[in-house]
Amino acid sequence: MTNAALRRHERISVPAAIEIRAAAPGLSGVATVIGAGGMFLRTENVRPPGTVLAFNLTCGKLSIEVGCSVRYVTDHGMGIEFTAITPANDQRLLSLLDRVRATS
Repeated sequence: MTNAALRRHERISVPAAIEIRAAAPGLSGVATVIGAGGMFLRTENVRPPGTVLAFNLTCGKLSIEVGCSVRYVTDHGMGIEFTAITPANDQRLLSLLDRVRATS
């Protein structure tokens, strides 16, 4: 069974036409893959796995606040799991995912 088959949430590659910025204190980057459960954040300022963060995701005028945990780190960034999100921010995230899917 592949890793993709084991995943709970769909992963969507973010097209160049959409820029999803993520910022936390002392850390910023751009999401290159995103889903309801997390994202891959391209950044030079990685944190070790297990680090808990609060990110503000922005895409145009849309702003989403999410609690996160770093799952893994690569040379280009880190895999982030969304661990805490309010119902209102969850609805914003779902709207953003629909927009990304439609542009892909």
